[in-house]
Amino acid sequence: MSKTQTKISKLISYWLRHKPQDAKIQLDEFGWANIEAILEALKTNQIECNKDDLITLSNSFDKVRWKIDKVANKIKATHGHSISILQEEEPQTPPEILYHGTATRFIESIMDKGLISKQRQYVHLSETIDMAKEVAQRHGKPVIIEIETKALIEHGWKFYKTEQDVWLTSEIPFKSLDIEPWDFIIDKETKGIFLKELKKEINREHLLSDKIDKLELIARYGPSDDCLFKNQENNEYFVVHLTWSGKKEKDSWPLAKQFDNFEEFLNTRLVADQDDWYGRH
Repeated sequence: MSKTQTKISKLISYWLRHKPQDAKIQLDEFGWANIEAILEALKTNQIECNKDDLITLSNSFDKVRWKIDKVANKIKATHGHSISILQEEEPQTPPEILYHGTATRFIESIMDKGLISKQRQYVHLSETIDMAKEVAQRHGKPVIIEIETKALIEHGWKFYKTEQDVWLTSEIPFKSLDIEPWDFIIDKETKGIFLKELKKEINREHLLSDKIDKLELIARYGPSDDCLFKNQENNEYFVVHLTWSGKKEKDSWPLAKQFDNFEEFLNTRLVADQDDWYGRH
């Protein structure tokens, strides 16, 4: 794609997704714009382009970005809108599991707010782990989030599929998200059970003995008895391998590894665990 074609692509996508007023074009309620209005806006930006050029450019994309109706002489962006538009398509039934790819630096915010649309109108989800990982790698170290769609549909969520196999839906709370193979714990009773067991197991010389009353269970690792605890006083994190013996252990048991902050845990432990998990599944 030439520099001029790239400029045309970026300009049109920007106008159709975010700021049609910058090009002095009108979108209908479904996000369609008149092609002649687009061409006139390009001309205002000293770019000569005709309808055939526009169609050729659209067909050259690796992924579908625009939908063009040649008969009605109109064009729309297929996804990525920050402006409010109506969906023309009927909701569809998605696969039982969809995926969202993000970077480690966004996980704390997602734990607090869930998956939010930000500047977009919808949350974007992928059908495959590879698609989600490709999206995530654009922003940093990748983390894959799983979404079980059946429960969401039962609670009123609707899912729409774009031409490039991206699924769109409303914002999703963190309690409906899975970050395999770790299970992030929200339930206070469960948190209490694990902390009570930890108190039974550590001895006076243990790394955590003087921190025990400041710890909170954050997550547990599915394949083993590793648990992630947070020191609420200074935001240290510890992965502890509980023995579930219900009694004091000797020496440094239960084994504990310290992380200076949550992102260190994500970058060094969770990312590696996901690589192993999805390599086996």
